[in-house]
Amino acid sequence: MAKTSVTIPDDIFEEAKEFSDNFSALVTEAIKDYIRKKKVEKALKSFGQWSNRNKDSVTILNDLRSEDKRSYAKRSH
Repeated sequence: MAKTSVTIPDDIFEEAKEFSDNFSALVTEAIKDYIRKKKVEKALKSFGQWSNRNKDSVTILNDLRSEDKRSYAKRSH
């Protein structure tokens, strides 16, 4: 477990202490929530990125496989 020092404005620190006796646990939970939120944002940003392609994903994948000159199983939909 890593230890680190952070600077938190006094008013935020005092308000946070009202919600938890264990400040470390509170900060850990807040960071976990932040990371989850950022992962969801990243996933949502990537969603639909290929929607403007004129080929379906199976065709694109098969094209990539054939360009690589490897012997992969061809799939169709």
